[in-house]
Amino acid sequence: NEYKSYLRKMAIDSYIQMKLYTLTKRQFLFLFVIFFSFFFVSIFIGWVGPSVVKETEVDKGSPIKNGVVALISPEVSNAEQQLWLQIEVNLDASRKEPFIEKTTYSIIPIKLTLYSLMNGTKSIINASPASHNRTLKCKNSDSTCDPITVLHLGFIKFPQYYVEIETSEVLMNGSTIRPIWTTYNAKFTEFELWFRFIFIILSLFVAFYIFQSLRKYAVQDWSIEQKWMVILLILVMLYDNPSFPLLLLVDISFISVLDACFTVTFLSSLLLFWLCVYHGMRKAERHFFSFYFLKLALVGVMWLVGCVILSWCAVNEMNDPSFSLSQDQEGFLAIKIFFFALLGVYVLFLLFLIVRAYSELHNMPYFDVRLRFLTTLTFIVLFISLIAVIVRFGSRSILEDSSVMAITLRWNNGAEFLSFYSLFNFYIFTLAFVYSPSKSAMNDRYKDNPASFAMLSDSEDEIYRSGKKFVYDDEEESM
Repeated sequence: NEYKSYLRKMAIDSYIQMKLYTLTKRQFLFLFVIFFSFFFVSIFIGWVGPSVVKETEVDKGSPIKNGVVALISPEVSNAEQQLWLQIEVNLDASRKEPFIEKTTYSIIPIKLTLYSLMNGTKSIINASPASHNRTLKCKNSDSTCDPITVLHLGFIKFPQYYVEIETSEVLMNGSTIRPIWTTYNAKFTEFELWFRFIFIILSLFVAFYIFQSLRKYAVQDWSIEQKWMVILLILVMLYDNPSFPLLLLVDISFISVLDACFTVTFLSSLLLFWLCVYHGMRKAERHFFSFYFLKLALVGVMWLVGCVILSWCAVNEMNDPSFSLSQDQEGFLAIKIFFFALLGVYVLFLLFLIVRAYSELHNMPYFDVRLRFLTTLTFIVLFISLIAVIVRFGSRSILEDSSVMAITLRWNNGAEFLSFYSLFNFYIFTLAFVYSPSKSAMNDRYKDNPASFAMLSDSEDEIYRSGKKFVYDDEEESM
């Protein structure tokens, strides 16, 4: 019975011998060294690269008269990608009391009218500006309040902009506003274009290598990891975003939506990949409803929520430059809570599948090493990602006001940009390499000898069970 159970296990995804089975311990160590070397070199290149953003102060302070203040942006270009305007309010001493002595938070109405400015001629952009409430946070010991974001342009269409800000005349008259104009650094845009291009070329090269190595075999003979590599290599190219240059050239909201959906789709596919592989190692028959449906439903809802939120932001910012998700804070807060609840369910589901896979397969040759390698590399990637997120957003709540998040979601430096893109690209490349067919795969099809795999044992003793040595005979060949 033990021998038959072993054969049934070996019948699952053992048709094509992968490089994973033939690597020695030293080669595995060398593989991890290469992975970390490329990753840290990428971070170093990003660290010494150009700064990400450029902040400009056109004037030191503009007084608010009759509840209105006018501001002129610095000259900008398409290469600077996007434009943000933050205002730092310095309260009039006579009006400091209602803000500071009673409360550190106050709600002020802001209506922003945007004009294009070309050769001294103004042309209105948003003919019917909407009024939005903004939260003004002031320190008890100072009249200067924290900056608030009042404008975000996802595409720079004109060389200069003129902005009129209307606010409460009763509360704000006599106060001054210090504008902070922020754009991407044009040199960083060039830096980003080159590295996205490099990652796309590398993805194409690895995809071509995998397709060429697998085309010799029927698709039904591919392991579940090999099938997923074909999908992930296509999606990682979308993650690198070949349409990125269009974001600099075309003022169409669809391009911004496409960029956001590419990222969400790739990350969602990774979540689905982990669920399918950890479950698929234990299951030979993978019918759609019994195997894929629940996983697709869980990850699909998370994907849909992510795409809807990002698309909603992109479309609304095109129509209303002062739009912020904080205007629908209750609805947005509910969506975020729902998303994190789904993420919690996903984590529990994945941990359950990992525990079941280890409990059933950890003593099985081939399956043991497949589990250990995927789990080790995946947890390294997740740990690095978690550290990067904590360093980037650790001082802020995940449920904070989205107007703050709008300014913090930019990269702080090139190292942050390259760390995320290089991490996920090199993760997929490493998996693609170890899951590709070995040189002897054609000869060893259906005859994967566990004793030949060096990582499992340095001798043949470990493939004995109950005093008997497992061998491959005609019964296994028939399977």
